[in-house]
Amino acid sequence: MHRRTFIAASTGTVLSATSLVGAARPTVGTADVQRLRNALTALWLLDDQEGGGPALEGRAVALSQKAMDLQQNGSAAQRIRGRLYGLAAAFTATAMWAAVDSRQLDRAQRHMESAVTLAGLSGEGQVQHQTWRYAAMLADQRGRPADALAAAEAAMSTSIHRRDPLYAALSHSRLALSLPGAGDPARAQRALGRAFECFDRADPFEHRPASMDFFTRGELHGLAGITYLRLQRPDEAESHMHQCLTALRPDQHRNRAYYKAHMALAQLAQNDFEQACATAAEAIPPRGSGGTGRIPHLLQAFTTGLNARAPGSGTAREWNDRARTP
Repeated sequence: MHRRTFIAASTGTVLSATSLVGAARPTVGTADVQRLRNALTALWLLDDQEGGGPALEGRAVALSQKAMDLQQNGSAAQRIRGRLYGLAAAFTATAMWAAVDSRQLDRAQRHMESAVTLAGLSGEGQVQHQTWRYAAMLADQRGRPADALAAAEAAMSTSIHRRDPLYAALSHSRLALSLPGAGDPARAQRALGRAFECFDRADPFEHRPASMDFFTRGELHGLAGITYLRLQRPDEAESHMHQCLTALRPDQHRNRAYYKAHMALAQLAQNDFEQACATAAEAIPPRGSGGTGRIPHLLQAFTTGLNARAPGSGTAREWNDRARTP
């Protein structure tokens, strides 16, 4: 699917502000915008540490509605209205990501359609970039490589991609992830090279939204590792995963489990069964915690792969017993 078609398909629900008149309309100003931004930052920090899920998704939807209520019912300058659209888009994109993280993909699709429209109305390159890269992740989870590629390319068309090398690094790494499924491994490698080049040029002290705090060099290595795993180069994938896990912050529990699960898959692809099981065990959510939906899904893929590669082996039997234990 071409990007233009994908964009058109994603903007089916058009939200429009209704102009209300009357002296009773409350004035919406910078303080209202800042309160919403603080709430958004808190959501991003929670997602970065623990991952998404229904609770975070519900909070993000409620806050998006709050931003739109201010937009619809308040009196505000055009600059404030643009920021409210941007905040509503960012909250909705966060809800989309939380639904993706818990693998509620139909709900995520509905959030994405609203987020794309709101981001367009906001005119803010940062929120447009965020929305399109989340859309690429959603398409990837749904097994739609052409849509994932179209969304990744849409993120690269935003103003912030052209202006800030850190955003460009994230765009190129997201593009690299989509290209193996689209059948273009050579372009995937070139995109990874550009991602690392852009990351090296980025100013680490430039002020950016908290939604970019996760994107460290360690995270870039993690995305590179997944790309190499998809390119069926598991030794290089494992190398990048090791660099990723070394660099992650201690509080990034969700990301650590996610990349450990991918490293286990890379080790499995090299027939290093015992080490792969040891690594996968470290990704199992703690007892009493369901974890995010993507990690159990990856562990299930690991179990399937292990039983296909080492059927009936002692290692596989031991892992199957462990995986069945609640």
